[in-house]
Amino acid sequence: MRWCLFLVLPLLSGAVANERCIVTDFYGLSWIGDPGIRHSQLSMWLTTNGDSCSTAQLLVIWNNLPMWAGTADSAEIRAKVLHFFARAAQREKK
Repeated sequence: MRWCLFLVLPLLSGAVANERCIVTDFYGLSWIGDPGIRHSQLSMWLTTNGDSCSTAQLLVIWNNLPMWAGTADSAEIRAKVLHFFARAAQREKK
């Protein structure tokens, strides 16, 4: 039975590794103390992972952005969230 687990485990970990939009990673960046660094890291995370997010995930980010980004919240970050939300909506519509 253990050998079966060793065959299935790599498949499961590969499926998880392909999922790059993990909202808790975005939230984790909100604990960066310096607002300038926090802004650049949040923006970079959206640029890197935004295309793999679903509309539901982006909605969670949008609704929590004032609390998570704090003083690092900006029009640039909000525009990126809206951009990736529109792309995700197009993807999910098909």
